[in-house]
Amino acid sequence: MKKIGIIGSGSWAFALSKILKKNLLFIKSRDKKKLKHNFDESKNIRIVEKFTALNECKYIFFAIPSQSLRQNLISLKKIKNFSKTEFIICCKGVEKKTNKLMSEVLCEYFPKNNFAILSGPNFSFEVIKGLPTASTLSSKKRDLCLEIANLIYQEKFRTYFNTDIIGTQVGGAMKNVIAIACGLVIGKKLGNNASAAIITRGLSEIIELGTKMGAKKNTFYGLSGIGDLNLSCSSLKSRNTKLGYYLGKNIPLDEVKKRGILTEGLYSCDSICSLGKKYNVELPICNAVKKIINGFDVEKIVYNLLSRPLQFEK
Repeated sequence: MKKIGIIGSGSWAFALSKILKKNLLFIKSRDKKKLKHNFDESKNIRIVEKFTALNECKYIFFAIPSQSLRQNLISLKKIKNFSKTEFIICCKGVEKKTNKLMSEVLCEYFPKNNFAILSGPNFSFEVIKGLPTASTLSSKKRDLCLEIANLIYQEKFRTYFNTDIIGTQVGGAMKNVIAIACGLVIGKKLGNNASAAIITRGLSEIIELGTKMGAKKNTFYGLSGIGDLNLSCSSLKSRNTKLGYYLGKNIPLDEVKKRGILTEGLYSCDSICSLGKKYNVELPICNAVKKIINGFDVEKIVYNLLSRPLQFEK
């Protein structure tokens, strides 16, 4: 059995423990007692509170919110025993303070380590149930994709590969914001036509920004692009869509937060809009979501979005 670390204590960490169950797993959490309610410790699973317990892991999966990745990397770096560890980033977002992708944050601390991005249309609760799903593994190292794919291989968990780490991450981060917009449409009862328009034009925004950042256009027509976008925007089981739905019902953001609905899209939206300015890309949907998050009138923002000047479809 390979020794594998999973940093995180949420549903995606639990899902990973299911697909990696044939290995020796070390689940890192700040609260061991709380985590025991979700994870059944067995001969293959150890629940640990200290990063030192991960120091012999060949692979470490980050199943944490994107905004907490840096702090976890700082803690790992202090231990100095991870020079040969291969990292798998499972969080989807853009760092709020720096506007950096997760891979860029990782490379600040472990520039010589191999890493991969695991992304795609995956509701964690369906993975936990063992329902069929497909994901994208993205790495500049082709051999690493195959290595990790063999590690997580299950009959109902299929992986596809690419080498476009930028496109894979941009698609995963931006779909969260577009999903908030779709939730607004549902909350405002604007209809299925409007939802389809948001998804389609949202994909256009993702492609335009992603390609300006160096991504390959074809990546956005795969699982980590349109696949993830379609899943997140089509169901209120998506936390980002549910957030938008409540905002569309004129429930204040502070009240939504009290209900425990904290999403990657909420925290990455401002950074994504900043990247749009940096790369001179107009992002009308993302910027509309940003304004609504910042307290602007929902009705007015939706009206302004629908009243934009006529143009040719890109």
